[in-house]
Amino acid sequence: MSAPRFRSLATLPWVMALALVAAGAQGTGGLLAQQRPAARAADAGALDTVQIRPNVWVIFGAGGNVTVHLGEDGVMLVDSGSEAMAPKTLEAVQAITNAPIRIIINTSADPEHVGGNDRVGAAGVPINPDNFTDEERATVLAHENVLQRMSAPKNRNEKPAPTGMWPTETFTSKYRSFYVNDEAVQVIRQLGAVSDGDVLVHFRRADVIATGDVVDLRHFPVIDAAKGGSIQGELEALNRLLDLTVPPMPLVLKPGRTLIVPGHGRISDYGELVDYRDMVTTIKDIIQDMINKGMMLEQVKAANPSAGYRKRWGSDSGPWTTDMFVEAIYTGLKNAKPVGKTE
Repeated sequence: MSAPRFRSLATLPWVMALALVAAGAQGTGGLLAQQRPAARAADAGALDTVQIRPNVWVIFGAGGNVTVHLGEDGVMLVDSGSEAMAPKTLEAVQAITNAPIRIIINTSADPEHVGGNDRVGAAGVPINPDNFTDEERATVLAHENVLQRMSAPKNRNEKPAPTGMWPTETFTSKYRSFYVNDEAVQVIRQLGAVSDGDVLVHFRRADVIATGDVVDLRHFPVIDAAKGGSIQGELEALNRLLDLTVPPMPLVLKPGRTLIVPGHGRISDYGELVDYRDMVTTIKDIIQDMINKGMMLEQVKAANPSAGYRKRWGSDSGPWTTDMFVEAIYTGLKNAKPVGKTE
């Protein structure tokens, strides 16, 4: 089995990183774009581990990105990767430390984020000593809707996920906050962005935010209406994320900044997040104007409302195309309740 690869942001000149951020504004890359870790790891058949803070690593190539937070209490993970990659994900975590995995936080119910819950979680112990059972395993925390989708899918064509993958602890409140590894952790509910189970995970001392699929700089954001996603929820999540993200100002040549770890793709920061939010807002406003003029969906698609951003984020093929993105926005806006109206 290929050994995990390690790199650290500490070895990356921040002048170079800032130049890459600037290049990202022109659609050619962004912070850490030169690494392209997920793609290279897949080619080599190995995972790629990057240290982004003294006690925070990101594992790329596990199906979805896996964030690793290490401290005196053990290991916290954000997501566990896909089921197929679970053995390699566990190997990558154990290459960082032999400390126990205490908690896995799932950012959604998608398979590439929860697939490793069983195998990876079985190597750990609960975060709460009172929860020890005959079968000791790491606590898996998620929003209640994630458990609902995994245990009782609304789509009759989908089978429930194996029980070993299910969250063992859920919440429904706006925040689930706790203190582990000398770190204030806030799990923030952002339902209705990509799906009805989205959360952001904010490591406040480390100044790192794991976003799940709310941010995906590889393409236009996925809005899965069948799973509760909406353009309104996506914009709300992006604006909330910007509220939490601190830019590298005024000392732009220093490394201080909030780092954004998406569910897929490269690590980014405030500058790229602003570009991403502004792109979504602009396309949404253009489509809303077309709807106000009485244009039908096919007319809107033909008018190419994403023209200014299509080269950078669009795709004409694959699981999430530009047409699908436009249709998701159009349908969401058409079905939106008027301001002030409630059920």
